[in-house]
Amino acid sequence: MKALTSVKLSLAIFGVSFFWGTTYLAIRIAVQTIPPVYVVGLRHFMAGIILLIYLTISKKFVLPSWQRLLGNVILASLMLILANGLTTYGEKTIPSGLTALLTTLSPLMVLTINISSGKEKFSLKVALGVFLGLLGMILLFYNSLNQLMEPAYRTGIICILIAIACWSIGTVYSKSINRENNHIFVDLCIQMLFAGTTVLLGGLISKTPFTIQTWETAHILAVFYLTFFGSLAGFVSYLYALGRLPSTTVSVFTYFNVVVALFLGWLILDEQISNRLLVSTALILAGVIIANYKKKNAEPAVQEMFIKK
Repeated sequence: MKALTSVKLSLAIFGVSFFWGTTYLAIRIAVQTIPPVYVVGLRHFMAGIILLIYLTISKKFVLPSWQRLLGNVILASLMLILANGLTTYGEKTIPSGLTALLTTLSPLMVLTINISSGKEKFSLKVALGVFLGLLGMILLFYNSLNQLMEPAYRTGIICILIAIACWSIGTVYSKSINRENNHIFVDLCIQMLFAGTTVLLGGLISKTPFTIQTWETAHILAVFYLTFFGSLAGFVSYLYALGRLPSTTVSVFTYFNVVVALFLGWLILDEQISNRLLVSTALILAGVIIANYKKKNAEPAVQEMFIKK
C-alpha cells in the first residue's frame, strides 16, 4: 500500500511540475488559428462537463449554497476568465517561455497585497525576495524597450501583467472565504462550467468567428491537451500532492513549470533562450522562493496554483 501511495505521489509531483509547464506551449500552439476566446472557453467548458459527469456517476455532486456559489463565480471570473483569458490572449504575441516566467511573479504580488493589508509582516527575507524578483525583471527587459514600442508585443505584455494581478487578487480572495476540502471537485466543476460557458457566450455575442473548418488539427489537439492535462490532470495532481505534502513543498514544484515551458518553447517553437534570460529566470525564481519560504511548521506566505496556467 505504501509503495502504491509513493507511486501516486510521484506521479502527482510529475503532473504539477510538468503538465502545467506544458500548458504554455499548448496555448501558444492553439491560438495560431483558434481565437483565444474559444481556446479558453472550450478547455474550461469541456473540463467542467467531464468533472460534472464524474461527480454525478460517483454521486459526489452536492448543490452549493448561494454564498458558496457566489464565491465560486467570483473566483472563476478573476482566475479563469480574466487571468487565464488574458494570458491566452497575450500568448498570441508573447513567447510561451517568457509568459511562464512572468507569471511566477504572482506570488510576490500576492505577498505585497497581504503586507499592505496587514495579513503578512514585512521582513528582510521578503525585501530580499522582492529585490531579486525586480532585479530579474529589469535584467529581463533590459535593452528590450524597442520591442515594447511594438503595439502587438506591448499589448501582450500588458495583458499578461493584468492577468497576474487578477490571479493574485483571486488568490487572496480565495483565502478569505471558507472552503470545504471534501467539496473541492464540486467547486472546480462549478468554476470551470461558469468560466467556459461565459467565455464561449462572450465570443459568440461579440461575433468572434467560430469557423472550425479553418482550425488546424494540431491546434484543435492543443485545446484537448489543455482540457485533459492542463485543467484536469494538473488540478488533480496538485490537489493530491497538496493533501500529502506541505503546501510550501508543493508550491516549489510549480516553479519547475518555467523550466519546462522555456525548454519546450526552445525545442518545438524555436523560441530563443539567451544567457540574460537564464540569469533573469534564476533571479526571479530565487526571489519568489526566498520570499515565500517558511519553516515546515509554519504557514507559507503564499500558497497558490499556477493554472494559467
